Amino acid sequence: MTTLDTEPDTHSSRIRLGYLAVLLLAYLPPLWSQPGQVAADTKSYLYIDPARMLGRAAAMWDANIGFGTVTHQNIGYLFPMGPWYLAFERLGVPDWVAQRLWLGTIVAAAGFGVVYLARSLGVRGPGVAVSVLAYMFSPYSLHYAARISVLLGPWAALPWMLGLTARALRQPRAWYYPACFALVVQVVGGVNATALIFAGLGPVLFIAWEWLVARSVSWRDVGALVLRIGVLTLATSAWWIAGLSLQGAYGLDILRYTETVKAVARTSLPNEVLRGLGYWFFYGRDRLGSWIEAAPNYTQRPRIIFTSYLIPSLAMVSAGFVRWRRRGFFVVLTVVGVVIAVGAHPYARPTPLGAVFKAFANSSTAGLALRSTGRADPLVVLGLAMLLGAGVTAVTAWFTTRVHVRYAAVIPAVLAGALILSAFPALYDGTYYGRNLERADALPTYWQEAARYLDAQPHTTRVLELPGSDFASYRWGNTVDPITPGMMDRPYVARELIPYGSPPSADLLNAIDRRLQEGVFDPVGFVDLLRRAGIGTVVLRNDIQWERYNLIRPRELTFALRDVAGLHTEREFGPVVHESDAVGIVDERTLNPRIVATPDPRSVVVMKIDKPWPIVRSVPADAQHVVVDGDGEGVVDAAATGALAANGMVLSAPAFTKDPTALRRDAGPNAILVLTDQNRRRGRRWSTVLDNVGYTEYAGEQPLVPDVSDARLPVFPGAGDDASTVVVQQGVSRVQATAYGNPISFTPENRAAFAFDGNIETGWSVGAFDKVVGQRIEVVTSTPVTTDHVNLVQTLHGPRDRYITKVRLRFDGSQSLDVGLDPVSRVAAGQTIGFGRRSFRELSVEILATNQSDGPLYTGMSAVGFDEIRLVDSRTRTPVRVHEVTRLPLDMLRAFGPQSLSHPLVVSLTRERVREVPPRSDVEWAMDRSFSLPTARTFDLTGDVRVYPYALDPRRIDAAFGRSGPVTVWANEFLPDCLACRGAAALDGDPHT
Repeated sequence: MTTLDTEPDTHSSRIRLGYLAVLLLAYLPPLWSQPGQVAADTKSYLYIDPARMLGRAAAMWDANIGFGTVTHQNIGYLFPMGPWYLAFERLGVPDWVAQRLWLGTIVAAAGFGVVYLARSLGVRGPGVAVSVLAYMFSPYSLHYAARISVLLGPWAALPWMLGLTARALRQPRAWYYPACFALVVQVVGGVNATALIFAGLGPVLFIAWEWLVARSVSWRDVGALVLRIGVLTLATSAWWIAGLSLQGAYGLDILRYTETVKAVARTSLPNEVLRGLGYWFFYGRDRLGSWIEAAPNYTQRPRIIFTSYLIPSLAMVSAGFVRWRRRGFFVVLTVVGVVIAVGAHPYARPTPLGAVFKAFANSSTAGLALRSTGRADPLVVLGLAMLLGAGVTAVTAWFTTRVHVRYAAVIPAVLAGALILSAFPALYDGTYYGRNLERADALPTYWQEAARYLDAQPHTTRVLELPGSDFASYRWGNTVDPITPGMMDRPYVARELIPYGSPPSADLLNAIDRRLQEGVFDPVGFVDLLRRAGIGTVVLRNDIQWERYNLIRPRELTFALRDVAGLHTEREFGPVVHESDAVGIVDERTLNPRIVATPDPRSVVVMKIDKPWPIVRSVPADAQHVVVDGDGEGVVDAAATGALAANGMVLSAPAFTKDPTALRRDAGPNAILVLTDQNRRRGRRWSTVLDNVGYTEYAGEQPLVPDVSDARLPVFPGAGDDASTVVVQQGVSRVQATAYGNPISFTPENRAAFAFDGNIETGWSVGAFDKVVGQRIEVVTSTPVTTDHVNLVQTLHGPRDRYITKVRLRFDGSQSLDVGLDPVSRVAAGQTIGFGRRSFRELSVEILATNQSDGPLYTGMSAVGFDEIRLVDSRTRTPVRVHEVTRLPLDMLRAFGPQSLSHPLVVSLTRERVREVPPRSDVEWAMDRSFSLPTARTFDLTGDVRVYPYALDPRRIDAAFGRSGPVTVWANEFLPDCLACRGAAALDGDPHT
């Protein structure tokens, strides 16, 4: 076949026509996709007010995120993205047009980069056009086009960097090409170092290839070139490198609270990587559909699936037959890219290289920063694109010598180009930007009015926006980022998915919002708490899409805050929000009579705090300070006791664990001591703003299997278990399981201890919509147990479309027995399994099989587990039962010792509970607390008592309300969380119940 490096150029007019085609294909499809709508791309503040955004990006501190934080990545928007949108705003160009031109420019830059690379390598012929199309319209770009287009910069820059490197190797002592290389890196590298590092491997591999394989350059020339590129690149990129370094040193360790190595590895299959896909986010869905609207084309449409696999297949065939001296390099580039992009997949059993990467990524900050291995896809896409183009050029040369018809030379290229374009439906179906990520070009007028009103108030206090939300999805559009801080300069705080700010401040914000979201809000002391947080205004964003993330609903939020002392409505903006706008949402919360009676609120409600405290303030040294032994949840509980009404500081006792003398000194002689049952030792996840804290662990507990999704906030670094609330498991040495609940959120009511508590209403369950084979539960008894059987009761409550069919019993970690479970195990009596009389201290039950076959997806599958594992010592006839006692922190009272008697002491105890609406259930059925006082004291007992609406015996509830009588009314079910909806309400003579 013809070699590719000597193919003559086509006519210049055809070249210009080709360039025009690249521009049209780059710009027209984005402009065609949802015209007039602004997508939630990268940072909404770039469109809301780019000048304001750029002003903040120049400083590393931002008071408008969390309670103030060292910003993450914002400095990268100083160039080029920020000036781009500022310039178009000054020119009066609509935001949606500026946005489409931005994406079009990135795509065009990628295409022209391939042209530049081909010319730099001396490649000519019709295959160049095919390579351009294959790179421009790889599905890889759809990962980020609508959400984080700034991450496409390194993708667009890769062919330019390779082309510049190729030219620089021909003049290794010159500075021109290294300078151009450094400028390219400076343009695309300001926001995400991972994508740039992976793209930068391309030039590194090319230099190594030319030196070690092609032997076209000497080591001295390589050294000279690398030195020039390194010095210039470091100099031009120092501004954003310094910013990222400062954020890493002083800001939030954001890598811990975003996607895990396991989540990334789940979808990075080699076959997906070869077609430019494999990014975990691409395959995600929520209640409204796919996160990336273009994704179903590549997962559900057979034609697109076939063609998107055919393209890399043809490129690999080309690599096997085409004679081209650069072929080897692009094969290596592809292979290296695949190896990196696949990473730790499959996570449970990775390749040897994958295992090394998995260990590195899970054990170091640098490794975690590189966990998004899919960002190495551009290496694969470019390698395959160049190989495919080489094949087309070779086929064209062969074809024209045998077929003597007009335009025969362009037929292979046209066919290949048509195949590529047909495999990229975003060009014509409008899915470059998904509808679920868009809003109208202009923000609602009422929000603009509300922002102006808030900004006109004194900036000495903060604005707290409720409710917290995973992302800002409004009824009128999706912005991902909350819009309020982008429209005003007044300090702002709202709970988001990522815990921005310092760990203690993020922990406090989460605690405040969680009480509202989960229906356990206590209005007492709420304003005292907000004053101490420097909050002067509360904004209710009632036009949020609450149903998308299962947030507290507008009427619920209104009902919760309507009678809070010291908080009153000041202004309202926008139309009334009707909960009926959430189509198809009719459930227990919708029908609750208390909520039904609450009027629908306006879109934006501004509530004012009476006598707010400024953010920056001083207090007298002799003021009455408050020492709280607890975390953010403990501060919220302390507020409910009235302790935060004092005028002094709030000191967190766990922060002084290593210096109790400093705690006594700073507290002063008349401090109030508040002992709480918070600062619990428990896991945290950050996949949602709800249900993200685990069960309270025992002191020193270590997981049976590491949970990479458990990312606990280091609220009190260095504080040990004596500064935490922990559980003491009485009756056994320990009960644990490899996992519980589901892989996304935490549900403590599904913990292992509930399988040994003797209560059939509770139990251990695991693996909701996830794999369950291999999960196990273990009990270690205090003394050896002698018995010949165990009784197993599988999960009886909630959805049950999956159940266990086979388990492995293991005794003392060695002897094992595999047994099948029959339908008897799925009733309250349970299945008794005999195993011969033996004595042991440790029993584990491992799931070996279920009625559902194993597969890559477990969508909609229910959890499995055991409501009871009945184990009885045959000698003493004593059942193995665990009784959990919650031990309060010990550090504060130990620090004060007998001196604590001179201080007022408040002991605040709170039963762990959640909204009593399915599918959740109670975390604690009773309060059992343990703490020791250094001195004797006399206490007054106050508190709130709540009637448990699910009591099996209705007479107990009737008696609690003084309604006992000769007639008992029982109903087989009633509306949850509603005492006025019980069966007795039908015969109480009250039409309102």
